[in-house]
Amino acid sequence: MESRALLRVAVVGCGTAGPAAACLLARQGHRVELFEGAEECRPVGAGFLLQPSGMAVLEELGLLDRVLEKAARIRRLHVVEAGGGDLMDLRYGDLGPACFGAGLHRPVLLDALLCAMEGSGVTTRWGAEIVAAKPVEPGRQRRAWSLECASGERFGGFDLLVVADGARSRLRRLAGGGIDRGYPWGAHWFIGRNDGAFPEDELYQVVRGTRRLCGFLATGCGPGSDERLVSLFWSVRVADDGAWRRRPLDDWKAEVLAHCPAAEGLLGQVASWDDVLLARYGDVRMRRWHGEGVVVLGDAGHAMSPQLGQGVNLALADAACLARCLSELPLERALPAYTRRRRANLAYYQFATRWLTPWFQSDHEWLAPARRLFFRTAGSVPAARRFMVRTMAGEVFCSRSWREEGCD
Repeated sequence: MESRALLRVAVVGCGTAGPAAACLLARQGHRVELFEGAEECRPVGAGFLLQPSGMAVLEELGLLDRVLEKAARIRRLHVVEAGGGDLMDLRYGDLGPACFGAGLHRPVLLDALLCAMEGSGVTTRWGAEIVAAKPVEPGRQRRAWSLECASGERFGGFDLLVVADGARSRLRRLAGGGIDRGYPWGAHWFIGRNDGAFPEDELYQVVRGTRRLCGFLATGCGPGSDERLVSLFWSVRVADDGAWRRRPLDDWKAEVLAHCPAAEGLLGQVASWDDVLLARYGDVRMRRWHGEGVVVLGDAGHAMSPQLGQGVNLALADAACLARCLSELPLERALPAYTRRRRANLAYYQFATRWLTPWFQSDHEWLAPARRLFFRTAGSVPAARRFMVRTMAGEVFCSRSWREEGCD
């Protein structure tokens, strides 16, 4: 193994990929500083589904047990057509009796990552919104980076810049840029008490054509609470959000309730439109995720719609892959190796998500009969069904086998 110098690393963004990478690199002895524009820790977003692929990274970080204490163990993805029976019924158990997903409240994961960063010696700078990054000292053996904050404050001398500033990244262009296309459809979402209305062990979705989709994901408990939560997702055109909010909230509740009567108790917890947030989806594509002394992780490099529930899991896998590359190779070789090792996995999930999204969120109602035929047929063929479950679990084209964690 080659001798590798310790680096001064700047990580921009404190979502998932940023703190995970910061922690892993600091544990290797690198001097890591993380910059986040928010003034304090404020996790945003609805509940999410942690897959076996993401769990493997949290196990590496020593955080898995802590996170799972607050999670709902998901055994099943169950999609039904309104009034038309099952569309999909995928079970993690097809990969082995110990295999499951985990429904999580987003602050639980961020809280665990922040504690891990603190214990690893990462310097965290809150309220430091990075608006520009420039290479300096061209005479050095390797490029060094200088960062400029919105406040005008500057920080310099970084050997490696880790860009993890989300789907609306200002800095991805430093690795060559890419395509950033917003989807016309997004979702209204709300997190409330489950109160036994929905199973604690499944992601349940009801669809009607391609314009109506309602999802319910048990998301365990929030930090410092034992109250069981569930996340509601309701498909909506982004352009229609403003018009909906000018109407009485009861109109929106009636629309959701007509689609899924079981949501009555959950909708009763929605007091105002302020409780209903809008999730926007993007499709970010890059030819490579590295440049000289810079690497792009998470949604900054490959944002996609949440149809396959892989965003957080891919971000964690990005962080682990970068850390492994830097542990094995010098910087100038580690970053190209990162792009090579991540390409197949990211390309597959980006393609699959892009292909799948119109079948569930679009104006193409003619796709609904084809969707029914495809998924019901595929679900009845053991090999196809197993591949669908592997896709759900984040296993396809992974650099590591989750069988090590108990999936057969």
